[in-house]
Amino acid sequence: MMIQIKNKYHHFLLASPETRVKVEARLSNWQSDTKRSFDVDYPYFEDEAIFTTSLNSLSNIEVIRNEINDYKALCLNSGNQFNKFWEQEIIKITSMKKTVPNDKVERDLQSTHSLLRNERRKLLDKLRSQWELEQLRRLREEFLKSLFESLDALLELFHTLESLGLEQGVFFDLSKGSLSIDDIAPIKRWLECLKNDQGVQDLLEMMGRINQVKQSEKIEIIQKSVSERVPVPDINSKEEIIGLRLGKDIEHALPSELALMADPDTSLLFDLKYIESGLMCFDMKGTQFIESKYEIEVEQSVTEKETKGPMIICVDTSGSMYGAPETIAKAVTMLMVVKAKQENRNCYLINFSTSIETLDLSGDFALKNLTSFLQKSFHGGTDVAPAISEGISAMETDKYKNADMLIISDFVMSGLPTSLLDKIEKLREGGNKFNSLVIDSCFMNHRLKSLFDHEWIYDPDHSRVVELLNFENRVTKLTCE
Repeated sequence: MMIQIKNKYHHFLLASPETRVKVEARLSNWQSDTKRSFDVDYPYFEDEAIFTTSLNSLSNIEVIRNEINDYKALCLNSGNQFNKFWEQEIIKITSMKKTVPNDKVERDLQSTHSLLRNERRKLLDKLRSQWELEQLRRLREEFLKSLFESLDALLELFHTLESLGLEQGVFFDLSKGSLSIDDIAPIKRWLECLKNDQGVQDLLEMMGRINQVKQSEKIEIIQKSVSERVPVPDINSKEEIIGLRLGKDIEHALPSELALMADPDTSLLFDLKYIESGLMCFDMKGTQFIESKYEIEVEQSVTEKETKGPMIICVDTSGSMYGAPETIAKAVTMLMVVKAKQENRNCYLINFSTSIETLDLSGDFALKNLTSFLQKSFHGGTDVAPAISEGISAMETDKYKNADMLIISDFVMSGLPTSLLDKIEKLREGGNKFNSLVIDSCFMNHRLKSLFDHEWIYDPDHSRVVELLNFENRVTKLTCE
């Protein structure tokens, strides 16, 4: 099955080793679940148990008559034709007891009983083989359908990531655990918003320049060791069930074959089938992956660690941001967080309206936590003061000491208290920056004048972006209305 998956997604899996590892793990789990289902879901398990129990019974007319009835019921339930020969045979033997010596009747009785059990065993083996093959086919189709849907969604998502300059490896670093298609849907929607809106792309380019001022980079030529996993057939590996076959591999024999050894009468049948390689066995095969390593020369951009500090992002989800402005704000936030992860920068998110919710994204974190946080909305009034106050509290910790704050909002709000403005001025003197992204078509009527070092204004109605640098070098203190 892995060969079929690789044939369909060869280039994708080759370009994304993380995806290949997850696919192999998912395939391994499916194989384990399939083996368990063969033992749990088999519909004729009770018939096999009845047959195994009957092997301990002595041969007499009443026992044979009961076993004929069980055999007849099995034929009817499984849709197989029942041969009336068996009912006629038991009537014949019953009538013989009146005219034929007992030893002759006993021999015919034993012979009929043995033949009946053989026919019954053949039918049970046939039913199990047919059911397991059909079950394997159905489970295989369901697994591949689900897997292909996930891989198609990931492939489409990765194309969008590449168009935005994001690395797939960073995406998987954030994808701790298992991401479902439902988890990918909001990510794809936000990324498509960035990809399809030229104004948003211009905005991101402008916002990126603020980081370039603080960067010090150099290009180095380094030797990079590249490894590639090359699949080769492995005759000794038994990883995947591909069907059933006749053989004498006891470790891969069907449970129904192994059950023959439970009784002395049927153990001879097992020995005969073993000698003739006639046991029904799982047909298995596997693939071995060999690591192929080689060295290549690559150019590497080296950035000084102190050039980029942590980020604190405040996202407005109030009622005035409902619709396209909120979608763009969350899309920009997600992109900046992922890029921060790519650059090993700590990030602190604050979701605000009249109240706030926070998410510390320092160190390792799961992408699912980020998407769940960004999908939350307050849709109430707007008060940025608690969000800025929370951000300032974070800046006073060692982890976010050198952080810059970005507020994403339409800034339909009142002014800030004097005490908060004093704290902002003090932090700015220490090197912290306060920036804003205004998503509004009438920014000049609502902005918090002179509060920010850099301001970007995006008009979602016309996909137009304006950048205002250093409105004022000093904060003009505002009082609350």
